[in-house]
Amino acid sequence: MTSTQQVPVLIVGGGLVGLSAALFLEYHGVAFVLVEKRTRPSVLPRSRGVHTRTVELFRQIGIDARLQRAAETVLKSGRFGGASRGATLVDAEYLDLGRLRSELTNAEPSPSGFCFLPQVLLEPLLVEVAVERGGDLRFGVELREFEADDTGVTATVRDQAGGSATIRADYVIAADGAGSPLREALGITGWALPPTHHYINVFVRADLTGVLNGRTFSQCEISNDDVRCLVLSKNNTDEWSFHLEYDPAAESFADYPAERCAELVRAAIGVAGVAVDVVERSAWDTGVFVADEYRRGRIFLAGDAAHSHAPWGGFGANTGIADAHNLIWKLATVLSGTAGPALLDSYQLERRPQAIVGAEQARLGTDFDTRYGVETPDNAADLARRIDVGTVMTKYRYASAAVAGGASTPHVERLTGQVGTRVPHTWIDRAQRISTLDLCGPGFALLVTGASAAWRDAVSAAQWDTGIDITVHALPIAEWADHTGLSEGGALLVRPDGFVAARSDEGLAPSTLATTLRAVTGGSPSDVRTSDDATVDA
Repeated sequence: MTSTQQVPVLIVGGGLVGLSAALFLEYHGVAFVLVEKRTRPSVLPRSRGVHTRTVELFRQIGIDARLQRAAETVLKSGRFGGASRGATLVDAEYLDLGRLRSELTNAEPSPSGFCFLPQVLLEPLLVEVAVERGGDLRFGVELREFEADDTGVTATVRDQAGGSATIRADYVIAADGAGSPLREALGITGWALPPTHHYINVFVRADLTGVLNGRTFSQCEISNDDVRCLVLSKNNTDEWSFHLEYDPAAESFADYPAERCAELVRAAIGVAGVAVDVVERSAWDTGVFVADEYRRGRIFLAGDAAHSHAPWGGFGANTGIADAHNLIWKLATVLSGTAGPALLDSYQLERRPQAIVGAEQARLGTDFDTRYGVETPDNAADLARRIDVGTVMTKYRYASAAVAGGASTPHVERLTGQVGTRVPHTWIDRAQRISTLDLCGPGFALLVTGASAAWRDAVSAAQWDTGIDITVHALPIAEWADHTGLSEGGALLVRPDGFVAARSDEGLAPSTLATTLRAVTGGSPSDVRTSDDATVDA
């Protein structure tokens, strides 16, 4: 008889989101098994940019510097960024991106920065780190069957040699991609929009240094009598992705063998004799899907399994990693017994609106000019609906029971410690110079403007009452007051994911700290002992 392995969390899918979930679980001390049916990552670059907020998440688990070192090796010449357009790469001209650069100057302060690191390089790095930290990653292993009940999920997995195993998990994270077999098996429907464009993604090796003569770009739109496509850089010299537009009513992926793709790539380059090595191909479209449910019992959808859309803006993978970050601390707190299961209901309430915003913004980017903020006679309405990347990825505001108060707007102009937003960043001096974001996690943090004995005593009592780990930090009065609007003695209660759960000028007080903690973690206020009943060690 095959024995059953017991594990708190089973992750199905070993792409960027599944691997990030694994690392976040390791950070919170939660055991897991990750299964991925592929034996190796795709060689297609796919996602290329790691947004600043995502780098912040990796900073929390101590791997941001490692990402940046890897990113330094990617580009062989020039820099990342820019957009151009032409009949061929030979005669393509730059677009004026003044509006886009202006938006970037309004970015929220952060200890981190954008990182150009294509998925084909980022995935192996995350695997390496997860294995170093003791993660149970099983590649070449596929989920074949599962049965869910009120207390967990029993999964049957099979490796490529035909061997099977049974895993009993308290919770399952479905990070198994846009076609998610788990989501399909659960019958979860979603909001969908039909694709506007269909592409063959052709990853090639072709030395274009002589063609480009030092010109670099992120994307180049090509249109001539032979081909319409987008060209995306991977290393600015000899590795490129050509996204060839096609009509699925007239053709299919099978009509684009490597030889034809190479000829179309040459037509886009504008040099007939250039050597083109087609490394990999795949078909994709710009259709939109956002699941109606992010949770079915003890199974949670994350990443492309929950939402998929065009890559314009780079919102897909980055939003998916943020999904995992949001979910994992909640699972860890529930599994530790210090939070009620109702906390898990906040996952969909908080993350699904972000997926819809990302999908809508990506849809607006269908037009190349609109994507890059270039005004034309035809795109004024779409430009007016665009939201800058920093706002989409960082300056949003949660509204759920996991924060003490609803959001009046989904986005804010500036992060000032509003309830439901990411805590503001400023540099502070401790043993070394650190960010206020570095004070967050793996437990709750109480950030106090100046020192306060009342808050320290309240934290001690609340930890005893709730079992929830809280760390209190005294911050410089003048600077922190400027960032948050809180005067001396004011405080922010910050969740493990760096989001503000409550403010002292909006109901939080030393006397209500334990009750607030219970409320935002899914417990009932009636479960909390009053501080009068608690015994606190001196």
